[in-house]
Amino acid sequence: DKNLKDEDILMKKVGIITFHRSHNCGSIMQAYALQKVLQTRYGIAPEFIDFSSPGQQKLYSVFSGDNSAKGMLRNIGRAFIYNRLKNNQASYDRYIKKHLRLSSRTFTTNKELQEAHFGYDAYIAGSDQVWNIMIDDYDPAYFLNFVEENKPKISYAASFGARRISSNTNHPEVIRDMIQDFDHISVREPNGQKWLAEDFAIKSTVVLDPTLLIDGGDYRDGEERPAEHIKKDYIFIYAVSVSRAFEQRIQQLAREEGLKIVIWQPDTWLKMKGAAKGYILPKDENPGKYLWYIRHAKYVFTASFHGVIFCAQYRKNFWILYNKGMNYDKDDRILSLVDSLALSDRLLPEDDTEKDLRSAVDYTVYEKNLAKRRQQSFEFLDKAVKNI
Repeated sequence: DKNLKDEDILMKKVGIITFHRSHNCGSIMQAYALQKVLQTRYGIAPEFIDFSSPGQQKLYSVFSGDNSAKGMLRNIGRAFIYNRLKNNQASYDRYIKKHLRLSSRTFTTNKELQEAHFGYDAYIAGSDQVWNIMIDDYDPAYFLNFVEENKPKISYAASFGARRISSNTNHPEVIRDMIQDFDHISVREPNGQKWLAEDFAIKSTVVLDPTLLIDGGDYRDGEERPAEHIKKDYIFIYAVSVSRAFEQRIQQLAREEGLKIVIWQPDTWLKMKGAAKGYILPKDENPGKYLWYIRHAKYVFTASFHGVIFCAQYRKNFWILYNKGMNYDKDDRILSLVDSLALSDRLLPEDDTEKDLRSAVDYTVYEKNLAKRRQQSFEFLDKAVKNI
């Protein structure tokens, strides 16, 4: 075929299955980062198997099918900003199409995947919570149950989302058998490694989230300038919910420093009555604008795993909103992240009144730890892709 470029013929093709279709900045950017690493470090041609289950599509629809009082209230609030939400969806989809290499076909069921006969040289599951069997968008496809015989199967930084498989299913052996079929297994959290060893006697390596394998500067081509022009410095808030106590502390900092407050998620902005308080809600959301807002913020307050990562990547002054409702005792994702990268002092407990919110982050130990963890992650990948 004359249309095939030489490098396409020579490059090994790898099919990746992950949550690249989620309208969630962290999910899309971990896909973006893994794609970049496979292309630049290994000369591999990655392609995302364009799979999105009905559960996932429902999760990111404008109105939820949740008929509880809370769900109905959320839908009423969302009706007021319907156009903005529809606009956001289109913006996310445009971003995904522009920045990720997708398979030419889209898939919505496991059966379609099993009948597809992809013919990639190898397959990767991950990163993100692809091994969390309790979420709405879970599917056995993320355990690569559709892959043809004798093709290498790799998991990269798969996360269980703090849900132990043996405690959440009556048939853990079904999952065990699928994982045992992998050639190279890596997980994102120490919890996952421990559970695989204890429950299934499966050995695995703990590796970094893909977004930490490249540097802050490597995201420049993924950034997008927002439509709104903010004339003064601002505080950026990226959290699903912000308690009144946290909000008061943030407002005080904003007043003292003459800063605007920008809220990323429409639901958070609605809950906080953002319109009445003059909080800015970006006109249209996608991962490129999210990165831009973090990079240019004076301070960032977040409760999100990838929110913490991008603050660190851009060496920002940031705080992690740390409250009881976040289940940190069971959910070790953020704690194991800040622990391994020496950023635990940025946890801001709800009842804390002592910490000086202006205090700068010291990134010295972080940089040392990151270099060491990167080396371990690349050692895993070097081995995993060597014989593709």
